[in-house]
Amino acid sequence: MKRFFVIALCLLFAQAAWAQKFSVPAIPNEIEKSEYVKYEKDFIRCMDWLESHSPSAAQRKDVNSFVLWWLSGTPDVHIEVNTDVANFNNGDLLLLYIGGWAKHSINNPDASDVDGSMAGYETVIDYYLKYKDSLGKIKGVEDMIKMKNKGTLRQHVESSMKK
Repeated sequence: MKRFFVIALCLLFAQAAWAQKFSVPAIPNEIEKSEYVKYEKDFIRCMDWLESHSPSAAQRKDVNSFVLWWLSGTPDVHIEVNTDVANFNNGDLLLLYIGGWAKHSINNPDASDVDGSMAGYETVIDYYLKYKDSLGKIKGVEDMIKMKNKGTLRQHVESSMKK
């Protein structure tokens, strides 16, 4: 039993040490559009970091900058932000929505826009539920959660994307 606790404690400390060693990738000065693909793994690591850290985390601004740089330059990911559906009134959540869609598109190149949008909403909902105390109540996200719980979120996204 002692061995189990010692192993568990070591794993916990190792995970904490790994989490603290995250470094934001440097943004290159100028690159060709075709070179953005080399930064996909960095983009995904940054999105994973954003999804797992609070809105007040120290590196958030730098990680956001890298994610925005990548999203605005890559020719391989196309995202449609429908303000009827993506009504967050929160920059962090909007970035998580767009980034969640982009991650899904990278991992599922043949996915539809509805699938990408749904992945973005899942990212936002998961983050919101995890950090609701820090974010405060956001009506747009609360509405999405209600639709998700009723099983109508996908239908709502589909109808909104047809407009």
